[in-house]
Amino acid sequence: MTLPLIADYKNAIANAKARFATLKLSALLDSQRHPQFLAGNFAGVFKMRDENGSMIAVKCFTRDMPDLERRYRALCKFIKTVHPSYMVELEYLPHELFVTSSIAAAGDYAVVTMPWLEGSTIGVATETLCRRDNRRALAALTRAWAKLCYDMLQRGIAHGDLKHDNVIITPDSKLKLIDYDSMYLPELKGLPATLLGGINFQHPLRNASHFDETVDHFSILVMLLSLRALTFDPRLLETYDNGENLIFSRDDFQTPQSSQLIGQLLKSADYYVRDWTEQLIKSCESRAIRVPGIKEIVITATKVDENAKEGAPKALKPLLNFFGIGASR
Repeated sequence: MTLPLIADYKNAIANAKARFATLKLSALLDSQRHPQFLAGNFAGVFKMRDENGSMIAVKCFTRDMPDLERRYRALCKFIKTVHPSYMVELEYLPHELFVTSSIAAAGDYAVVTMPWLEGSTIGVATETLCRRDNRRALAALTRAWAKLCYDMLQRGIAHGDLKHDNVIITPDSKLKLIDYDSMYLPELKGLPATLLGGINFQHPLRNASHFDETVDHFSILVMLLSLRALTFDPRLLETYDNGENLIFSRDDFQTPQSSQLIGQLLKSADYYVRDWTEQLIKSCESRAIRVPGIKEIVITATKVDENAKEGAPKALKPLLNFFGIGASR
């Protein structure tokens, strides 16, 4: 199915009062008097205001997504039922915005609405903390990220595109995931992946057939290890950040044995940096994207502070038993 261009949606949003079937929204305009929006892989997200003055994000799709309605109806149901603290409520409206286009048929197109989130991405926040050499805050961010990931693992769900700019830290210091296009839920089992995620956070062998509860394993580990490593050496960000990552790049995953960064992390003063780096190497060299023992790693990460650990603490095994985890799985 051919969908309108982002320019077509901009024209429609600029005349919102005449174009929406049910919504009563007005566009926020930039200095050029154009609707404010962010562009993504499958859509543009417009910043709008409702009748009560609340900021609303309106997502308009520019690329066809297999089973779009099924995916978003499942997402809406899951969020309204479970209320995960790290997700925002959505509303899927299948025939809401009338758009005329030079490449697609004129008609009513689907939109997804959600509250507009204010805040900084984890990537921006991490850069600020590293620049200030705030190691305590970096350790706290590591713990917060681990708690979010543990909840997802326990629920058997996956985001599908975990990376530094798909997580927002709100003004009240809450972590919120954004961009749910590639999200896996048990209800969606059997569907293909819609996208493969940012290459600097994904297993090098991930492909469209990987769409289950394990698709986040690798990116969870990459994010945890990155944050933990930066806690002890914030200068790593300046050396290895390329604008599309935190510190790791796809080259590190493809040839871990010759990676300068990985070699540096294996010599870290912190036991967890060394141990998680070894786990990353094993995963990179595996033909499976699943990371054995990822829950144990995440649980450990919920307890770490800014002090380097010489070795695995003796209390680790009782802690894992408390969470109901024995052998790796």
